[in-house]
Amino acid sequence: MPDRGTLAIDGLAPAEFDAGPLELRGRWLQLTFEVDRDAALRWLPADVTRPIPCYARLLVAEGETAAGPLRFAALGVGGRFRMMPRNVLAAAVVEGAGRLPALAGPAEPGEVRIEREGDDVTVRIAGTSGPLAEARLPAPYAIDPAMLRWDGWVVYAPEGGKTVLAEAPVSVDAAAARLAKGAAMTPAAGLDRGSPWRQLRTLLPISACIVEGTLRVGPAAVPAPMLLG
Repeated sequence: MPDRGTLAIDGLAPAEFDAGPLELRGRWLQLTFEVDRDAALRWLPADVTRPIPCYARLLVAEGETAAGPLRFAALGVGGRFRMMPRNVLAAAVVEGAGRLPALAGPAEPGEVRIEREGDDVTVRIAGTSGPLAEARLPAPYAIDPAMLRWDGWVVYAPEGGKTVLAEAPVSVDAAAARLAKGAAMTPAAGLDRGSPWRQLRTLLPISACIVEGTLRVGPAAVPAPMLLG
């Protein structure tokens, strides 16, 4: 039997639930990296199983939406939900807001920056209490956007006074894409030991890309019960 997550999800649904969808025109980064097994299980709900190897994903985006400019960083744990690969939301930072359409769950206002430093791209993420993490993509090089894969997200929604899991699909229209080798996410110094930004630190990079175009997430929806037999 595969290992199942241990996260209790009660109370994780945001008070102001926004199912989305989210459509952003601009650029975004996705980093995938191996993480500690115990940390992965700590941030996965019991209805989600862990993959081998255990991995996390960081999605960072900036651009224009129907509501105006938006920057956000979403940290998730890779898992299998209903047998399909998904990113399970562990934490998010939204610049100028405390919630994020379609990516509903643990989120806080803060600052998200994507900056070019020489040939590299650096991401800096800060929350209400200060810096959370930094990610670096060394010397990204152009690739065919069709090479990239986009898994949907598992988020948290209110239903009948309880928190339930919801799915937010991802689709993209990419005008350009770049890939980087050796990318990593590093937690900020002095970060609390219980923070997902510290627990889900990079053990081994898997892949990283930066894309320009249109990113669509959601709407987040609670899947219908599975009927067996």
